[in-house]
Amino acid sequence: MKKTLTLLAMAILGSAFAQTNVTFQVDMNNYAGTFTTPEVNGTFNGWCGNCAAMSDADGDNVWEVTIALTAGDTVEYKFSHDSWTGQETNDPTAPCTNGNATYTNRVLVVPAAATTLPAVCWASCDPCSTSPSTANVTFQVDMQLYTSSFTTPEVNGTFNGWCGNCAAMSDADGDNVWDVTITLNVGDTVEYKYSHDNWAGQEMNDPTAACTNGNATYTNRVLVVSATDTLDVVCWGSCTACSGIGMDEEAAIMTMTPNPANSVLNIDFAGNQGTYSILSLNGQVVASGSLTNGQNEVATATLSNGIYMVRVASEQGETMQKLAVRH
Repeated sequence: MKKTLTLLAMAILGSAFAQTNVTFQVDMNNYAGTFTTPEVNGTFNGWCGNCAAMSDADGDNVWEVTIALTAGDTVEYKFSHDSWTGQETNDPTAPCTNGNATYTNRVLVVPAAATTLPAVCWASCDPCSTSPSTANVTFQVDMQLYTSSFTTPEVNGTFNGWCGNCAAMSDADGDNVWDVTITLNVGDTVEYKYSHDNWAGQEMNDPTAACTNGNATYTNRVLVVSATDTLDVVCWGSCTACSGIGMDEEAAIMTMTPNPANSVLNIDFAGNQGTYSILSLNGQVVASGSLTNGQNEVATATLSNGIYMVRVASEQGETMQKLAVRH
């Protein structure tokens, strides 16, 4: 009888400490950092670092590892990589976490049967979104109204560290519309501008224009990356396309007198409402204002002698004419 009771107690004790294989899975497709090997760290392994390294046999960037745990235990854990070189930051209000705002870990009650946990996105209780994490964005700039000399335009921005000519553009069909395609992270808000020949020249944008950041000192274009896209062709230093109208039509929209101008330039404007900008040959806006139908006086007395471009935008489009200032 005594022997029977001992065997029964051993059986009960053994079932209380039964081991269950639990397979953990983490999807690293949306992880923006660099890593070599993800790992699982938790109360069950003393947060040991890379002792529970994960693997990705099929190369889909969903990593997994199987760990034997005690059935019925409540364990805390989190995903990290490369022996704590990086670790996920979890939301303490998320349903899969412990609610501790300081040490926010995932929580699991170990089941009695072998289990493969669903693949979750790094730092999330949910699967990664099926939408792509990156987008190919094609930038296009029209150089036909740019009056200075250049060899190769380029795109510089927050996404490439304003690197110079690392995003050089090309003009395959020779129409002076240059383009380049860059892979960017979906959801990012980026600033950028067009320049040429490793910053030998750069556009001077209008901080009040709709496509810019509003910063009068560092006026850059702004883009919210949402999907693969080919951006509209824009004129150098403008948010809109260069005017496609011919010289006769330009004359019908506006006439500038005198040219050369001394202290005053008269712009005879045929549209209802418009705006003008006077640009130096390096693209800097030196004067701007609004236009109404008829003759508009623009002061040029403070401008240095030289050649400028006058850009007029209206409901008919945008056009430029060359202006000489001579005092």
